[in-house]
Amino acid sequence: MKGVGAISGILAFLLLAGCGLEKPEVDQIAQAKIIGLSKQKILICMGRPALRKTMGATEIWAYPGAVEIEGEGFATVGNPRHSACRVNVIMTNGAVSQIAYSGPGGDSLDLGEHCSFAAQSCLWPQ
Repeated sequence: MKGVGAISGILAFLLLAGCGLEKPEVDQIAQAKIIGLSKQKILICMGRPALRKTMGATEIWAYPGAVEIEGEGFATVGNPRHSACRVNVIMTNGAVSQIAYSGPGGDSLDLGEHCSFAAQSCLWPQ
């Protein structure tokens, strides 16, 4: 009987450990790979930005994105407030330092709203 309890414990541990191994979203992978890319590489993989703003050594390039609901967001109850979103690629000294998301007017997205963008073309093998 002792062996059955030990085996059950090991199986439970492996099942719980497997839950944390979900495949990350494409946009999370893209963010990790986009950070550090040069302006030229961003132009190649994402194209010309819809909006461009410069503040000293920092540039913000804005691209259109699509709003999706992550699960059933409590605040959104399945209906996004924003019909579109903006992907802000923030560059410092000519390289991407951050990716941020906002509503089309620059306001923050609601709880449960997720901004997706065509990042596949930026996922070069490393």
